[in-house]
Amino acid sequence: MSNETTAAIQALIKQVETLTNTVTDQQKRMDGLYEHNSRLLDQIKDGKRDDQSKPDDSEMNKLGFERGKDGNWYPHGTRPAHVLTREEARDPAKYRAAKEAAAAVGATLEISDPDAPDDRHRAGRGDIATTQATVIKDDDARRVYVRRDVLGSSEFRAQYQRLRNDGYMPVSWDQPDELPAHLQDQINDA
Repeated sequence: MSNETTAAIQALIKQVETLTNTVTDQQKRMDGLYEHNSRLLDQIKDGKRDDQSKPDDSEMNKLGFERGKDGNWYPHGTRPAHVLTREEARDPAKYRAAKEAAAAVGATLEISDPDAPDDRHRAGRGDIATTQATVIKDDDARRVYVRRDVLGSSEFRAQYQRLRNDGYMPVSWDQPDELPAHLQDQINDA
């Protein structure tokens, strides 16, 4: 019996060692997750502080600035420094130099054609519909269709993050006809 008891005790000791190793490994992983989550929360808090310190579009417009296509602010009526005409852009050396200069200041190079006819598909999107419905969920496709003027608003930021965390992909729209057919009925009924 002593051999059986010794074997049982040794087996029990081996199981306790395995269990101890497992618990230790899990604790290390939990510590790593805690540190990772702390870093993420710090980054979110820093981002919120940065967002609060930046002026919004209406404040900048009151000060006499307008946002360029590259996202930077310019005095009303001026054009960004990093714009080439089509003719200038055809010169590889000039194009390369302008592209590097724009990248150095974090801007994008824009090619303009002053002689081009009024080309609507390049001029930007049309008017935004004035509908009561601004946010429409499509649970089957896991998409949320958000009217473009609402998508860029500061009020929508928190909702945007919640939707992304819930697995939804936000998609902007201007006119109801840009929505899937089964969602267009919701707009018309609202």
